[in-house]
Order: sequence, then C-alpha cells, then structure tokens
Amino acid sequence: MHPRLLTDLIDPTSGHALTLTSPVPSPSEIEQGTLVASAGRSFPILHGIPRFVPASNYASSFGYQWNKYAELQLDSKNGTTFSEDRFFSITEWSKADLLGARVLDVGCGAGRFSEVVLRAGAHVVAVDLSQAVEACRKNLRSHPNLDVVQASIYELPFRSGSFDFVYCIGVVQHTPDPKQSVLAIARMVRPGGRLGFWIYERDWKSYLGTIGFKYLLRPWTTSLTRDQVERFCNLLESFCWPINRVARKCGWLGKVVMRLLPVASAYLQEVPLSDHDFREWVRLDTFDMYSPAHDHPQKFNAVAQWLREAGFIVDPRHPHGGISLTARRPL
Repeated sequence: MHPRLLTDLIDPTSGHALTLTSPVPSPSEIEQGTLVASAGRSFPILHGIPRFVPASNYASSFGYQWNKYAELQLDSKNGTTFSEDRFFSITEWSKADLLGARVLDVGCGAGRFSEVVLRAGAHVVAVDLSQAVEACRKNLRSHPNLDVVQASIYELPFRSGSFDFVYCIGVVQHTPDPKQSVLAIARMVRPGGRLGFWIYERDWKSYLGTIGFKYLLRPWTTSLTRDQVERFCNLLESFCWPINRVARKCGWLGKVVMRLLPVASAYLQEVPLSDHDFREWVRLDTFDMYSPAHDHPQKFNAVAQWLREAGFIVDPRHPHGGISLTARRPL
C-alpha cells in the first residue's frame, strides 16, 4: 500500500483512526506492518495489502478462481476490449468523468475493471473479501494510482463519503444480505458522487437456458468440495466444447444453442478470444456459477428503492442485462 492510504483507513468497527507500527521500509510502498486503532484492535499489512478480515471466509471460492485465472479477463492480456466495453456499458460513465477521480472498486476480483478505471486516469482503491486481492495487486501493482485492501463489504475501512465514484459489478448477489451490501457500499459515495451496480436479476428469464441449469444444480454442487465442483465444471466444459466450437461461429442461432448448455458460454460468443482462452473463460465462469456459497438474484425496483430511501437519485435503467443501475448522491 502507498503511504497516502493511511489517511483514508479507519477501524471499520469503531471508526477510529489507525496508526502504522513496525513497517518494513520501502521507497514508495508499505509492504509489511501493523495498523493499530486507539481502542487496541490491530490489522496486519501483508504483501502490501491491509487485511481487515480473516484469510478464509464465505468468498474463498472466488479467491481460488481469481488466483488460478488471474490474467484471463484482463484486456491487456487477452487482447480484447471486452472488460472496458462492459464497464462503460454497465455504468454509462465516461473516461472524462473518471479522470483524476477517487474510485472504489468493491469486489475487485483479479482487477479486470480496476485496470479499465486506472487507464482512464483515476485513483483506485480495490477491495475484495477474498484472497483475490493477491491476484489484483500482482496484476496491477505497476499502476502508481492503485491501492488494494482486503475487507468485508459490511465493514469497509473508510470514512463515509470518501469516494467520487463507487462501483460493484457482479458481486452483491453473492453476499449473505444483498440489501445491507448495497447500503454499505452506498455510504462510501461523497455528496455529488456516483454509484454503479450490476447484479443478477430475479425474473422469468433467469430460469431459462444456462441460468436454469445453475439453479437446478446448485443445491447439489454447493454440497461438494471445491475440488469436486471444479472437476465437475471441467467435465461439463469438455462435454460441451464440440457444440460451443461450432455454435460460437453461427450467429444468433448459435447463441440460442449455447444458452441451452449447462455452461456459461453464450455471452462470450462474440468476444474475439482464441479457442484456448475461450475454453478457459468458460471453465472459469462455469465454476463461478456453481461454486459460490451465496447466490441471491434481486429485483431492479427493490434495489432502486433501497437507494432512494438512502437519499440517492436513481438513474433510468441501463439496458446491459441483469440489474444495470447507477445513482447519484445529491450535493
């Protein structure tokens, strides 16, 4: 972490300021040390990342997948603009909006969207509950405007209103209490700041095709060990590959066929990935479908109402599938 982050971090329970003790010297970053609150609680800094949660938690499967497939979804590594296009489609923000802004990425994973925002010229704090923070920092540590923190959505170690932009893409549905997750994230937005979410939506379309397989099989897959789930997902991908290989080249008809498979592949049809990267991405996203401890899709109107009750102005719905929602905190 950079020394500048010290002024932003607080004890997430008491709200007290933190003092750095026993740091291992570094020219520009603090690699090791301990953050101590006046109430006596302490939090370690390991590998340059402040840690406010235990290493093992309900998001452990995500930590595993993002360290195994650490670079797969980074535009800079796969040669596409898929993550950048997806981010700006979901939020409908612009690069000019983000230039020089302080941005919080909640549920950063391996950093695919943090990379996009950093390239737009923002100062980013990337947060994840899981060990995915290791992959994020390794991938993006060359960016001088990045800091990575391991913390819970429910106890974010920052003062309310600390950020110009806050976003959380594909994470809220995987938390135990989505409403409290949304409200905790919203508190981080400064007056006049912007908030962006993408959340699985609960509607009739959720139970068709691939998503239907997910909710049919999850009661079984969540009873398996992580390794068993991974073997099952790899078997599914191998079984479906002969179909995917042909269908991904067959336009809308191929996409219909891909949606009827029990693997996450249809939305990748038009992404110009090599066969190897395509198959790896399908394996990653299929594991992501069947392995999480929590999967709680929501209704757009419900999420919008939570934010209105918290004082936000909710923008008109964006068309990027799921609950693609942005909001503004009034001045």
